[in-house]
Amino acid sequence: MNFPLLKKSTLAERIFIMAALLVAGYILSTVISVIVMIVAKSNYMTELSVLRISQISSQILTFVMPPILYACITKKQPMKYLGFNNIPLWSLLGVALIFTVMPINSVLAEWNSHITLPASMAKLDEIIKQLSELMQETLEKMVNVSDVSGLIINLIMIAGLAAFGEELLFRSTLQSFLVKKCKNAHIGILITSIIFSLIHFDIYGFLPRLVLGLILGYMFYYSKSIWVPMTMHFVNNGTVVVLYYLNNIGATNIDVDTFGETAILPLILSIIATVAIFWFVARSHNKVFKTENTEI
Repeated sequence: MNFPLLKKSTLAERIFIMAALLVAGYILSTVISVIVMIVAKSNYMTELSVLRISQISSQILTFVMPPILYACITKKQPMKYLGFNNIPLWSLLGVALIFTVMPINSVLAEWNSHITLPASMAKLDEIIKQLSELMQETLEKMVNVSDVSGLIINLIMIAGLAAFGEELLFRSTLQSFLVKKCKNAHIGILITSIIFSLIHFDIYGFLPRLVLGLILGYMFYYSKSIWVPMTMHFVNNGTVVVLYYLNNIGATNIDVDTFGETAILPLILSIIATVAIFWFVARSHNKVFKTENTEI
């Protein structure tokens, strides 16, 4: 098959194609969820099964398929455009960043939780809180498993599919577009990270997700490989999944909501370690960039 499927397209047409694919994917996943809920009323399915099917269909149809189809329709080299390139060895330090930044994000989460909207927006504040609580309850229903099969399903569904799909949409597609159009990598990465955090519809977790988005964004920009942020995203989500599982089987007794909280000295060490890793990654990227320019 020759790519792109659409030989010529304007910027407006490409934006329309991406938007149409996202809307179509969202509508289709919603229809599937409704059908599953209707079928579930006949007692053939458990509530957990319904949640899993809805989650999987949403991830695949809303996040995974639109970027892939968009790349095939509009790009000459779809896989290269999406960032399916080799992983630089130094970029694996990104996995360490996921853990070094946890104490920092824990502090930010605490600050974020005390942010309140003005009294004039009390109704909106109430809706946001209810939505946040509903999403948290749904997540806990899915991750509170005590069997290995449930753990594997959650690792695939919550860690694997989420990492694969969200990184394709936000880093491969949206960030690449914004970095190019803004002509400034920092602005493009920041805007993408803000959208990434807002799309989770949890204003009280906005800051830690923003930081996570920035880390994922810079690691993709520096490594040029989407496998890097995908791996980091998988580790981030997978850590939560595994902690819930270990708690449920009695192997640990860790409060997942406060995991990463620490005293001031470890927090300072966390900041130093995070900055040091970022400095090394940026330095390694610059060396590679200069070498490639010299060779050209």
